[in-house]
Amino acid sequence: MKQHHLRIGTTSYILADDILPNVQYLAPLVDDIELVLFESEGVSNLPSRQVIEQLAALATEHDLTYTVHFPLDIQPGSEDPSLRSECIASILSIIELTRSLKPFGYVLHLTPELYGNVPSLEVERWHDCLEETLQALFDQTEVSPRMFCIETLSYPFSYVFDLVERYDLSVTLDIGHVWLMGYDTSEVMDSLLDRTRICHLHGVKDGADHLGLNEGNTNQIEYFLKRLRLQGEQDGVERVLTLEVFSEAQFHASLSLMQESHAMMN
Repeated sequence: MKQHHLRIGTTSYILADDILPNVQYLAPLVDDIELVLFESEGVSNLPSRQVIEQLAALATEHDLTYTVHFPLDIQPGSEDPSLRSECIASILSIIELTRSLKPFGYVLHLTPELYGNVPSLEVERWHDCLEETLQALFDQTEVSPRMFCIETLSYPFSYVFDLVERYDLSVTLDIGHVWLMGYDTSEVMDSLLDRTRICHLHGVKDGADHLGLNEGNTNQIEYFLKRLRLQGEQDGVERVLTLEVFSEAQFHASLSLMQESHAMMN
């Protein structure tokens, strides 16, 4: 399935079931699975030690890697120090839990306080709080900063790019978010591809994202894939491309479109 230094993957929520049945189903079909994790009051899908052992065995059997998506509701830029501490504790506990899976990378949101092209009413304070969180995190983990892949969200990435450079982090380039917000695809790819370790791809149409690729803009998708493959050929770096969809129908439609696109490239 691998294409031009790309490991093609998808999310751990293709079947309406727990993580393990999803991985068992997907392992023969993809190179990587994004473990979408959450833990909030009373609700958690964090795998048990026993499930982690089974996930590790499946990875060995199928030459599979995992990308680990930290919970979405953490607030690394909060002005409340206790919320920042909770965020760090959550990240560290998930790193510990998934250590034996030897993740390909960790997807981290530098969560905005506002949705849209400005991340906060107090951008400077939010940015300073993000920096404090990152500093505290790296004081407490020996994991290489390059394993942390900061995701492109609704705001322009320029708001946090200095932090990515300062701490030598990687990028999760979610091209669907770029399209959804109407940012310039080639400009974003020019500035971020070098540092990109993980990509998220999904269809975007009429203001909705995380659709199957068959529902997206074919020209946009082809341009993105072409640039991504070219980058891999030029720098020889292996990257993960996650089809970030959440149903069987969307997954199979997206996978077949990827295979067609690959056939056309060869």
